Parts: sequence; structure tokens; C-alpha cells
Amino acid sequence: ALLGFDVCCACYSEYLSQRDYTAFVSLFDSLGVLSHIHYGTFNKLCEYIINENGDIRQAVEQLISKDSNIVAENAKIIKRPKILLIDEVDVFFSRDFYGNIYTPATSLKECTITSLVDYIWTHKKSELNLNKIKQTQEYKNCCARFPKWELLIQEAIKDMLFDVNNFDSHNYIVKEDKIGYIEQDSIIYNVVYGYKTLFAYYFEHEKGKISRKSLEDNICIQIKCGDYSFAETPLQFKYIMGVTGTLLTLSDPEKAVIKND
Repeated sequence: ALLGFDVCCACYSEYLSQRDYTAFVSLFDSLGVLSHIHYGTFNKLCEYIINENGDIRQAVEQLISKDSNIVAENAKIIKRPKILLIDEVDVFFSRDFYGNIYTPATSLKECTITSLVDYIWTHKKSELNLNKIKQTQEYKNCCARFPKWELLIQEAIKDMLFDVNNFDSHNYIVKEDKIGYIEQDSIIYNVVYGYKTLFAYYFEHEKGKISRKSLEDNICIQIKCGDYSFAETPLQFKYIMGVTGTLLTLSDPEKAVIKND
């Protein structure tokens, strides 16, 4: 950072990443480079890259909710070259990351959407299909609110109709009035699995384990903002360095990636 680089330190563990950052933050601050050093998990690394020129979720949400395709001009700033430091490189080759994709999404919330999702949950045992839902007032109200996005609403309904009958097939944790998932050594609350997470909120609310406010905070239509390859993310950096204690156990293809990419 003192040589003019932005530095990202990526690790599989949120706990370890935060621990290391806390240990060095006073030094970074004293040297005046705090704003140029970023610690986080591989997921946060992806967030850093895809939002570098602006908040992608906010842009997509504004496009739909405000029916605006106006994109604010980016401030003219001089970007520093980037260096990536990977802790425990071997973990990056696990099935959770290398070869997988990162799919950020934004949430579209509105009272007509809440009414529509409430209807789907309430009538989940009525053999619902898209054509039946299109006849309801809830659907018509939602389309009237977002007249140019009816196809998006229909695709969301198709996903909901599948997940409302399959949400109990995925493992989740109810804690502190939220639905969470175990990721590595932490419980995370900012990840959703399609609409399974949403209907898990409905289910746990009926059991009295989730408050109505928490449920309502999570009722939305999800809008994917693209698919981003974990494997491509390191290529956005000018230099890449990493450490691992298991180099000798890596496969030849993995060693080739470390050497060449």
C-alpha cells in the first residue's frame, strides 16, 4: 500500500480475516494507508471487484423500481493498481469457490409484492400454477405497479411455486429472529437460497420463532445481478501472492493454476 497499490487480503474465514485486520489496523492507520487495505472472505473479495465502479444492486433496483435507466457518471478518480494476497490458497480450490460462481442479487420490496407472496404461501396446497395466479387480484395489482416488468414477475412466481413446496429440503438455522446458514466457521445471514429462505421465514413465523416484522423485512422479489466466476476474480489484480501449508498435497492442475494464473 505504501508503494501505491490497493491491497486485498482474502481468506476463507470471516473470523480469521477480522482477527488479522484488527491486529494491524492501528499500524495501517498510522501509516496513512487504511483506506487502501481491504480484508475479507472470498465472497467479500467478489463484492469489492463487482462494485468497484458503483453499487450494482442499487443500480438494478433503481432501474426497476423507479423505471429509470439513467446511470450516474462515475467520479473521475485515479485508480491504483491492485494486489491480491490469498491466505490458505488451497481452500480457494474447494468446491465452494474455484469453478463456482458468485451471484449477487437485489431485493424488490413493495406492498403489492407482499400481498402476492402472502397469497402464494396461504394457498400453497391448492396446486397453484402460473395461470391460476395470473387471474388473482394480487397478481394484477403487482403488474399494475410494475407495468414494464411483468415477465420478471412471472419468472419470480415460477421460482416461488417450486420453492414453496421444497423449502424444507435445505438446512438453515433460526437465530436472533433471522434465518442463517453455516459457511465455513461462521453463521451468515446475508445469503438466500432462491425463495427457499423466504418461505422458511413464513414457516418459522407460523411456529412462533420468527416475528412478523422480520418476516416482512424479507418479503421481496429477488433480482439476479449477474453471475461472476470466482476463478476469474483474481485475474482482476496486477499481482497475486498467497500462502498455504499444504502445497505438496495440491494436485498437478492446481499447481499449474498457481504457477500460471
